[in-house]
Amino acid sequence: MLKVIDENEFKEFALKNPYFSIYQLPEWGTLKSGTGWVRHLLGYYENDTLVGATMLLEKKMPFNLSLYYSPRGYLINVNNYDLLKRFNDEVIKYIKNNHGFMLKVDPNVIYATRDSEGNLIEKCGENVYFNFKKLGFKHMGFSQNFEDLQPRVLCRIELKSTYNDTLETFSKSTRKNIAKTYDMGVRVKTVDTSKMDEFVKLLEDTATNKNFIIRPASYYKKMVDLMNDYITLYIAYIDTNLYYDYVWNALENTKKELETLENQMKKINIGDKIKRHHEELSSKIIKLTKELDDATNLRKTNKEINIGALMSVFTGCEGITFMSGTSSSYKGFNPKYAFYREHIEDSIKRHLKYVNFYGISLDMDKNGPYYGIYELKKGFNPEIIELIGEFDYVINPIVYYGYKLALKGYRLMKKIRK
Repeated sequence: MLKVIDENEFKEFALKNPYFSIYQLPEWGTLKSGTGWVRHLLGYYENDTLVGATMLLEKKMPFNLSLYYSPRGYLINVNNYDLLKRFNDEVIKYIKNNHGFMLKVDPNVIYATRDSEGNLIEKCGENVYFNFKKLGFKHMGFSQNFEDLQPRVLCRIELKSTYNDTLETFSKSTRKNIAKTYDMGVRVKTVDTSKMDEFVKLLEDTATNKNFIIRPASYYKKMVDLMNDYITLYIAYIDTNLYYDYVWNALENTKKELETLENQMKKINIGDKIKRHHEELSSKIIKLTKELDDATNLRKTNKEINIGALMSVFTGCEGITFMSGTSSSYKGFNPKYAFYREHIEDSIKRHLKYVNFYGISLDMDKNGPYYGIYELKKGFNPEIIELIGEFDYVINPIVYYGYKLALKGYRLMKKIRK
């Protein structure tokens, strides 16, 4: 038997389910209600025991019709086809009774795993894939980039018991970049929603450069207010005093190194290698002198300069780097290494199993538009996770294909305007 259940019962069941994600929190449905969706919390009982649930989001359309979406799919044993069929039959009946012409699901089920280079390790979700196909769902394809409503291709690392042990699993260059960012005076602070305008401004900088959509600060404020138990906001900033000290020390050490080299050059024959080293040190001093002037000016401007923002979501067994942005004016400081470090340390303190660096593209061409996202995350030696993807259940074919045609036309016009 399928019925509408209250928020507490739904949430208690959802939090224990292996397929749970932030998108299945009742609070997520409440958030989406502010953007035109209607939330439905459904529970499925057999022998008076709750064995399955789903949150449906309803988008009302013209002519008293509705589109339904189950974000990250059903919370039920999707490997058990008979159980899944009984549950799905009841869900489709509910949707039909409420004027639905289609249902979209994107189950939180791993279809395949790959190594950090993108090489296939194993396919582990084919049974579930075929279960949904047998139910009559239309698979929308294995997207390579960011075509789906939510990212399909994710990357995650398995955490060790301590940060230092976890650090040892990263590439040498990533460890070096984390240390350098810290040495340069980049620090991280957690903030609340009173700083949301500053937070979103940092997101917007990246969104403009990467062509991502960013919502107004009011949307994210509501999101954090609703899901405060699961969300942490980080801002990476330059401590300008620490940065000044870093550059000053680097300049002084380079001057001493040059002085030592010049003393040696007075006593020995000068070869090409020594000449090149002398030129390199001289050039480095010129560069560092300019950097010291910049550091002096930064210190006069402000003690702290915000350069990056990260929203982290901690649910289930993982800490997710849900969305982030960095200032293009200070990209040389690499703030992502700073707030990723903070996020990893906090995930370990929470005794989580994974850090999920969220969406990447499977197009790993170095000249591709999304390679930069993958390149940074690759250094953390992640496992790449492919979810099973989106499925559509067509209830009214005429309306469904009319809707798909209209949606395609809308996206084309949007692209032309850009």
